[in-house]
Amino acid sequence: MKRKNQWLLMLSIITCIVASSCKKEYFNGGSVQNGVFKVSSYEFLKTNPLYFDTVMLVIDKAGMKDVLDKENVTFFIPTDHAIKKTMDALNQVRYFQSKDSVFIKDIPQFIWKKFLSQYIIKDKYLLKDIARYDIAQPNVFPGQFMASYDGYVMNLGVQFSDYQGTKDVGPRMLIFRNIGDMGNPLGITASVATSDIQTTNGAIHVLNDTHVFAFSNQLFINAVQEYFQ
Repeated sequence: MKRKNQWLLMLSIITCIVASSCKKEYFNGGSVQNGVFKVSSYEFLKTNPLYFDTVMLVIDKAGMKDVLDKENVTFFIPTDHAIKKTMDALNQVRYFQSKDSVFIKDIPQFIWKKFLSQYIIKDKYLLKDIARYDIAQPNVFPGQFMASYDGYVMNLGVQFSDYQGTKDVGPRMLIFRNIGDMGNPLGITASVATSDIQTTNGAIHVLNDTHVFAFSNQLFINAVQEYFQ
């Protein structure tokens, strides 16, 4: 996985080269891409196996190829590393329980679909379409609550920051939060590293490499462990 440690930077470069339309943007935590690709979201991932080979395995295992190939959706993509970290955490728990390791192919479709669906929003949303979110003023700037592909409650938001004493003109960060139950929200936050990759059937936002798949190792581990009991 060492070769993927710098993958976000490399992805930005490749996007600029292929699209031939990058311009400088003031965006924290990554970059805004203005390229439009004449392929579906699924095909975009398929043609970039260096960065998305594990993600592709999960998409296929979840039975969600057609969603990303034919439907109009926005995909907040977890990295290959995010999936690896969660799988490693799962197998570490199983090791201490004296249980065999499991692999992507061993985990049933419904579990992969349950968690992968949380990263997919129906319709196309670019940075400019997303409301402001302020952690210090959530009642004033709440972002926007939306249902994921399978109806799970998520929150999209753009965080503003100050620059040299001038309010709200500094770097902006696109965030994606796992809410679930509005009465008892999880509020687990993932930040976007590369934004506004546009395909023929929607938009792609690549999550920061610090993110873990399912937003929480424990949520994923619990689901898998329950299945294998």
